[in-house]
Amino acid sequence: MKILLYVVALLWIISGTLLIVFTEKTRAILKKMFLTEKVKWLATFPLIFGVVLIIGAFLNREIFWLAFILGLLATSKGLYFYMAPSQQAKALLEWWFLKAKPETVRLFGLITFVLGVALFSYLR
Repeated sequence: MKILLYVVALLWIISGTLLIVFTEKTRAILKKMFLTEKVKWLATFPLIFGVVLIIGAFLNREIFWLAFILGLLATSKGLYFYMAPSQQAKALLEWWFLKAKPETVRLFGLITFVLGVALFSYLR
C-alpha cells in the first residue's frame, strides 16, 4: 500500500509541475483526456485515488490525517461527478478547461505540487 501512496504523491508532483511550467500544453492534453460527454465514468479516477488514500491512511499511521482528509476530498469529488446532473458536471469541466484563467490553473498546480511533496515527505 505504501507503494501506491508513493505513486499518488509522484503523480501529484508531476502533474503540479506540468501545470505550473507548461500550463496551456498540459491543459490541452488534459482536455483531450477528460473533457468528454460521458462524465459519469470520470468519477472512477477520484474515487480510486480517494479509496487508496483512505486505506493508506489506516495502514500508515504517520500520515493518517493528511492521507485521510485528502482521501475524503477525492472521494467526495468522485461522488459529485457520479451523482451530479451530467450538464452540471460537464459545465464544471468546461469552465476548468476552457474558461479558467491561467493563473487559476497555475495556483491549482502549485497546490497539487505542495500536497504531493507533503505526502511524499511524510512517507519517508
